[in-house]
Amino acid sequence: MSAGGEEDSIIEVFRNVCRRALHSGLGESAGEAVLFFLHRGLGRDPFNALWEDPKSVYYEMEKIFGVGAKILINLLIAGVNKEYGLNMNHERLLELMRCGDQMSIEEIRSFMRKIAEAHKYRGGE
Repeated sequence: MSAGGEEDSIIEVFRNVCRRALHSGLGESAGEAVLFFLHRGLGRDPFNALWEDPKSVYYEMEKIFGVGAKILINLLIAGVNKEYGLNMNHERLLELMRCGDQMSIEEIRSFMRKIAEAHKYRGGE
């Protein structure tokens, strides 16, 4: 699998996991609204943007949802951790997203890879 193909696969798994977490925590309509507003504000898929430029995603979330951005990230991380038995701290993810340097980006990508690996291990596509 090419690096681009692997990256796309990781992002797709993360997108699906986050969508389920949002739907579970907010309901399907509200969860889809969150994704719609992020996509519109960023001008592209928010999950691709998270992979490439997490700082832009955080600031767009903050612009749209105010302090609710922190609540949404907490909701997402709680859902991901529950589904895959991981232990990412939502405060850590917030810190990484706000920093946006290369080391922070790599740590976020590593977290996304762990989710994709856990998904694959559980028999996901």
